Amino acid sequence: MSATGRPGMAARFGARAAERRGAWLSTLAVALCLGIALSGLAPLLQGVTWWFAAMAMIVAVLGVSAVLRDRGAPEITVVAVSAIVWGALVILLYAVDTLWFVVPTFDTLRDIAADLADARFSIAEQESPAIAEGPITQLLVMAVGLIAIISDELASGLRTPVLAGVGPLALLAVTPLITEGTPDLLLYVLTAAAFLLVIWCSSRIGRAPRPGRGGRNPGLAVAVGAGALAAMIALPAVVPGLTAESLADDGSSSRFPSVYSSGVDPTIQLGRDLRRSDPMLSLTYSTDAEDGLYLKMVNLADFSTDTWQPERPYQADRYRGGPFGTPQGLAPDVPVTAQATTVSIAGLRSDWLPLPYPTQQVDELIGTWMLSPGSFTVTELRGDTQGLNYEVTGLDIQPTAQQLADAGGIVPDGFDRFLEVPTGLDPIVAQTAAAVTAGAATNYDQAVALQEYFRSDAFSYTLTAPDATAYEGGNAQMIPAFLAAKEGYCVHYAASMAVMARTLGIPSRIAIGYAPGQSADRTSEGGRALYEVYTDQLHSWPELYFEGVGWLPFEPTPGLDFTPPDYSLPDYAQSDAGNPGAAAEAPETETTDPAERPDTEQDAPATATAEQAVLAQVRGWGTFLAVLGGIALIVLAPLLLRRARRARRVRELASTGLPATLAWIELEDTLDDLRVQRSAGDTLDDLATRLAGDHLVPEEPLARLWRGVEWEQYARPGSADDATRSGLADDLRTVIGALEAEATARDRTIARLLPVSLLRRRRSPTPAGALVP
Repeated sequence: MSATGRPGMAARFGARAAERRGAWLSTLAVALCLGIALSGLAPLLQGVTWWFAAMAMIVAVLGVSAVLRDRGAPEITVVAVSAIVWGALVILLYAVDTLWFVVPTFDTLRDIAADLADARFSIAEQESPAIAEGPITQLLVMAVGLIAIISDELASGLRTPVLAGVGPLALLAVTPLITEGTPDLLLYVLTAAAFLLVIWCSSRIGRAPRPGRGGRNPGLAVAVGAGALAAMIALPAVVPGLTAESLADDGSSSRFPSVYSSGVDPTIQLGRDLRRSDPMLSLTYSTDAEDGLYLKMVNLADFSTDTWQPERPYQADRYRGGPFGTPQGLAPDVPVTAQATTVSIAGLRSDWLPLPYPTQQVDELIGTWMLSPGSFTVTELRGDTQGLNYEVTGLDIQPTAQQLADAGGIVPDGFDRFLEVPTGLDPIVAQTAAAVTAGAATNYDQAVALQEYFRSDAFSYTLTAPDATAYEGGNAQMIPAFLAAKEGYCVHYAASMAVMARTLGIPSRIAIGYAPGQSADRTSEGGRALYEVYTDQLHSWPELYFEGVGWLPFEPTPGLDFTPPDYSLPDYAQSDAGNPGAAAEAPETETTDPAERPDTEQDAPATATAEQAVLAQVRGWGTFLAVLGGIALIVLAPLLLRRARRARRVRELASTGLPATLAWIELEDTLDDLRVQRSAGDTLDDLATRLAGDHLVPEEPLARLWRGVEWEQYARPGSADDATRSGLADDLRTVIGALEAEATARDRTIARLLPVSLLRRRRSPTPAGALVP
């Protein structure tokens, strides 16, 4: 750079630094606001290390931004360097082993992407509050770092602090969307107060406030924000329908079944959907099975800690069609019958696919799915099964009592995890299991005894379990309370039987999905029985493992008119034992070879099912388009309002008594929108000279405008003729066109989408003072 060029560059940096004086206070306020809002995630995550890790990222990226602005760096440089620092920290903290010397590689991107996928799986499988393990903390740190950069740029760079509130609001919105209960009012008040501080500090960046500059009225800005805060606190108390109770998920027809779409603790979410006051249609299915089918979605198998967790989906393989394979533990001599089923999802939104167990193959499935080999569950991360239609080939396992008895107490290698119970489990659980199964000779006999114990008259079914806060779901503390109260719903029965089975040495897990549903009193076009499944038929049941037979479902929940499987009834063993030839006379096993399975392609879903799917899709698209249109309207509202104001002023030039003054007011607003810097002490002549010299505005039309203003403001008023008024309109369009043509594309976009002239008090063209707000 030349010697003459360096002073110019230094001068520009110095001018920017002066203009941004105090910007560090705005940045500090943004960090404070984000830190308080970040605390709103505490009900979802255990511990506090995640908060400190996220705050460290916020301090790092915002510290860099504050230093660069203080030195007068261009705003694009501030954002770019902050983003680079964010990326460098992410790599150094979470993917440093993938660097080639100090250069990121493709392995770096793959490693980070894998970590984020693990975080998504971990969130999906944990209950609230989840353990903030590495991937979850990494996701949070990365996301909050980006939110901090964007929020700070809006508040301290573009000086539109109102938009900077979107970041803290997004953090505050996460917990209420996932958990039940009334939000913490104090947290919202503190966040709102910090946000008002952001608005105040942003409005005072630079020199003393200048008349007519957008965003430079801190008193008005804070007053508006305080009014909004007061309304937020006061309205729920006085307006019907704005209470936490009324906003809870009540199963109204305007909402879809959520099941596990919130991604936190499927057992909790199951309880919420069961308590819907107005059950909604989740899915329909037609099957050639003799009875309705249990449709499993996810297995809860890990009980090494205080709560049940799903089997780790990241151990799954990508499913590209074809047979699932042989179910775990199923011997070739166990009788099975192939069953063909067509499933049509109506309103269900879930990461997991409803399937009968054990499924052998799924056809006509759209999307990218992952198969968990051990559990035969199918998962996709998009979290929305709504509208899917697919064909399923499954097996009906029909073991003989002798085969169940022969299973004995064998636990195969690798199944120890299905026997784990948390340290400190109340001894009453194992003691009750031992007492209930006293005298049972085999694992199978013990399983039958446990089921009969829960289905006895001593237990009752209810959705209003006592002390819902501690009694909800399938945690370790719930089980002793449930055994004492002897009332609850399916999760309590399934979790208790599964844990008691583990204390007896029987591998167990919990299945969550749907009960068989209700007959639709009609058949599908292929002649199959048709079933409708609603949200109140969400269900949970235990599955116990017997070597040589595999995983078998049991039904300990009483009072639901569900008939337990034949093999789980006490008289099954007795009748089979009285018929030694029963095993030999067992039905011939049907083949599950895909080439020989029943032809299900010709069986189309029922007409009602297709109509429901279409209506669900129409409602879904309608909601999506409405939301999209609302967002577009909000984003474009400032642009439309500003254009309407300009068009109205141009029209008024033909009738107003001070047309030149009105045209100059429009020019001043355009300068504000384009962020053109000018001095409060400039005369009209000074400003016109600067615009002509620095912004290449044509001198003649500009001169006619300011001379017209001077005549109207300081000379004897007179009525301008039509030619003069038309000429002023043409001059105004010429000057504004030149200003917009000289501005960068970024500046034009900001001026159109974020016109700061709308934020200041409107002025009218009056003599001797029209240009003073």
